[in-house]
Amino acid sequence: MNNEKRILTLTAGSHNLVHLFEGILPPLIPLLLVQFQTDYFHLGLAVSVFSIAFGAGAFPAGMISDRMPPLQLIRLFLIGAGITSMLIALIPTYAVFVILVGISGLLCSIYHPASNTLISHTIALKGRAFGIHGIAGSLGVALAPGLSAWLAAISSWRLPYIIYGILGLLLTAYSLTLHLSHTIHPPSSHPKATPSSPGIDMVRLLLFYGSAACLGLTYRGITTFLPVYIGLRVDMASGFTNAVTWGGTMATAALLFGALGQYIGGRLVDRISPEWMYLISIAAGVLAVIGLSIGTNLTIIVSAILYAFFYFATQPIQNYMLSRYLPDHRHGIGYGIHFCLTFGVGAVAAAVSGYLADRFGLQSVFFFMTGCFLISLLFSILLQLRVQKMSRLFPPDF
Repeated sequence: MNNEKRILTLTAGSHNLVHLFEGILPPLIPLLLVQFQTDYFHLGLAVSVFSIAFGAGAFPAGMISDRMPPLQLIRLFLIGAGITSMLIALIPTYAVFVILVGISGLLCSIYHPASNTLISHTIALKGRAFGIHGIAGSLGVALAPGLSAWLAAISSWRLPYIIYGILGLLLTAYSLTLHLSHTIHPPSSHPKATPSSPGIDMVRLLLFYGSAACLGLTYRGITTFLPVYIGLRVDMASGFTNAVTWGGTMATAALLFGALGQYIGGRLVDRISPEWMYLISIAAGVLAVIGLSIGTNLTIIVSAILYAFFYFATQPIQNYMLSRYLPDHRHGIGYGIHFCLTFGVGAVAAAVSGYLADRFGLQSVFFFMTGCFLISLLFSILLQLRVQKMSRLFPPDF
């Protein structure tokens, strides 16, 4: 197995796992309501604590990824999050639960900027690599609701945390078999901007980050409450005995289509304008979330499938766009800012959505998500217009 395949094997497995860690709590909400004698708001707050740490840690992790081998950071994530996950299974109170969930989020925050920097520096076909890497992540997102719910049904809510922790330690062991050289090009090796070369276009970058932050809000809000929403609003099929396993299983089935979106997005982005693909994917996502907001039964399932497909299609496109918008020696910090905004700003959505669910019902969460998607669409339209303008001024660079 050559170096590129070994890197993809490790990063794909780790990407799957980081989203299992991220998605473990939402399908367990009905059980944790009883365990801690609490409400939607406080469990939404626990998800927000994870997400804030997940996002806030991404920025310094990105800076460090430009200065030290990202492989070492990936190892730190694997062993740290693995041990923390197993500790969560031992806790007796809500307060300690939230503290450990926050520590887990901080350790998980290391992963995305480190892995994307490693891929962008070591793999030639970046779009394809980001697509494969993204597929593994979206499979983790998809598997988390159903797998966590089924493991909890076998024993208790603690079992998923134990199993995922063990997986983290196993991947740590695999990572120790890799010995990869990693050279970051120093800043002096990159040419400065000239009249015919614009350098970093800050307007383009800010529009990109604005759109990504709004998408992050939708991701956190929808994935937090989709299992519960389906469990309550979609008629239960025969063979299911409770809303927890039903909602978790159907959310997993829908989110699996995100892997297909990742694959198609990654395959096409090497050939088609990424900005156009990005805009179209977000526009389609708007329609899907409207369907989630106003639909019932089959309409909700179909809308969840379309949401997963188009939302996750944006991820390899975003990663590819950033690799073009920034020089090599700024990839780490660029991805750090990206994931800080996506997961950090997105963290607000879980608590706000929990408040809306308690005050106005779960359906209100998805109306809120529709608004966030529309704002992201506006940013993506402005981004496309900016790229068209700059391509006329600097054709070789845009």
